[in-house]
Amino acid sequence: MATYIIGDLHGCFDEFEKLLDKISFNGKKDQIIFTGDLIGRGPKPLETLNLILKLKKDYTNSVFSVLGNHDLNFLAVYYKLKEAKRKDNLDVVLKASNIEKIIDFYKGCELLYVDHDKKLAVAHAGIYPKWTIDEALEHSMAVSSVLNDDIRAQLLLSNMYADFPDHYDPLLCESDMCYWRFIVSSFTRMRLIRTNLKLDYGHKDCSVQEAVKDDIYPWFNFGKPFMYKKEPYTLCFGHWAALKAQCDRENIIALDTGCIWGDRLTAYCLETNSKISVKSKVNLDSLRKSYPA
Repeated sequence: MATYIIGDLHGCFDEFEKLLDKISFNGKKDQIIFTGDLIGRGPKPLETLNLILKLKKDYTNSVFSVLGNHDLNFLAVYYKLKEAKRKDNLDVVLKASNIEKIIDFYKGCELLYVDHDKKLAVAHAGIYPKWTIDEALEHSMAVSSVLNDDIRAQLLLSNMYADFPDHYDPLLCESDMCYWRFIVSSFTRMRLIRTNLKLDYGHKDCSVQEAVKDDIYPWFNFGKPFMYKKEPYTLCFGHWAALKAQCDRENIIALDTGCIWGDRLTAYCLETNSKISVKSKVNLDSLRKSYPA
């Protein structure tokens, strides 16, 4: 039995199929957890989702995904709370005959996946350094409850695009929207963070080296290894393609290797502590012509 955590797909269906073949995935004994951003910008979003839905139907307890920022963006577009950008290539999904099944699948996804038996945690962007596994799970479940209530879900999805609050304080729980927004930002948007553990929203396109000059660092530089009952957990995350999966922290595995940007799609095998990749087939010039900004 093998546990594979697969980095951001972004609708790269061909590479996804090839990666499944390369790891010889067997849903009867293996397990897959996706780091989120299943669609968004990629060439074949519906094919990607349909394959995931098929795998989930055939192997219910073997296929899971966390939510990424592009997945939440899709939900906001679905609820007509935000206009779709052409470059996100969502129209084919929105017009799909099985759109309700797709939405139901997404409603079953959480911001954080934890397997206590395997000592594994998966989140799209990571886990805010102040939180323990227990606390992070509590916050993830709170937002899952919101997303499964249509009225509160639309309230959150229509107000999640803001750069505040930028740090966690227990008092946030007294304000639903601020609390929900910070939870979403931490699990799906977090990259760089200040030494006072405030999320940085202003250095989105710069390198880690450039950010360090402004005394801003990767979130995983802070805090102790993620623990549960005094045992360390392996934490896998995606979201940060520019990082090129470079993370030198023990038990923290970066998996977004920029397939949508022409690099590669990567899976991490928990049992062997190894990565398996396939090269991207994405033609960036063609993609930009087809879906210009």
